Amino acid sequence: MPDGTGRSGTYILIDMVLNRMAKGGKEIDIAATLEHVRDQRPGMVRTKDQFEFALTAVAEEVNAILKALPQ
Repeated sequence: MPDGTGRSGTYILIDMVLNRMAKGGKEIDIAATLEHVRDQRPGMVRTKDQFEFALTAVAEEVNAILKALPQ
């Protein structure tokens, strides 16, 4: 597989999940989204570290959104 596919796929996964959230998605299944991405392009998000990075990035965004809500 070409170099960079895993790294690029990681950012694509993050972008897809955050876009779904921005469009009002109430339930976001990151693993199912990754399966969809891999159906289109095998090799996307290759390592556990890459998947954990994606989870952390999404979690940080969710945390930022929650902090911004009126108390």
